[in-house]
Amino acid sequence: MALAFQEELLERYTDLELAHYIASSPSCTSSSRVFNLSSNLIAKIYRTSEVEDALKATEVASQLVIRGPSVRKVLKNRGRAYTIMDRVEGTTLDVVWKELSWFMTIKLGLQLRRFVKILRSVTSPTAGSLTTGECRSFWLEDRYGLPANSGSAAFAHFFRFWTNFTSIASDASIKATSSTRLTRFHWWGANDHRTIRLDSS
Repeated sequence: MALAFQEELLERYTDLELAHYIASSPSCTSSSRVFNLSSNLIAKIYRTSEVEDALKATEVASQLVIRGPSVRKVLKNRGRAYTIMDRVEGTTLDVVWKELSWFMTIKLGLQLRRFVKILRSVTSPTAGSLTTGECRSFWLEDRYGLPANSGSAAFAHFFRFWTNFTSIASDASIKATSSTRLTRFHWWGANDHRTIRLDSS
């Protein structure tokens, strides 16, 4: 029988041992990519091509004094990358949203507005992630389509957007053949409300 994971031995474990502990840990209820490694640590699985982007985003958020998890260790094993980080206690925004009082809704709205303002101060010469420039947001892939009972204005906006939309690959080929350089910068922001945690403060 294998020994249980011990936090104090985190730096002594080999990458193979840590990958085994992560694989045998229960996954988080909100995401199958997050594992409850211990009472204070979680592990998140990435494709190896994504981990540098995630680490850079965490670093930038920390520099901007936006609270987030501290990454304790990064490991790569069998085409996957893992980050082991401190657990952030709280409830996700999508779960608690309907239960918030008006006062807390306004307070939270002002906090989120401040975060967006701070995030807009970070610019990048490419759209997408800070390291590779790749865009992986499922919010931008329109997985959900139009909401039920959408009005004519929503339909018009939806069709106007998608008829003018050019894919990132298409845009890259246009840039490769074009001699003009774009000087516009893009701002950085989080786009998944399921990852925003609320604490009691």
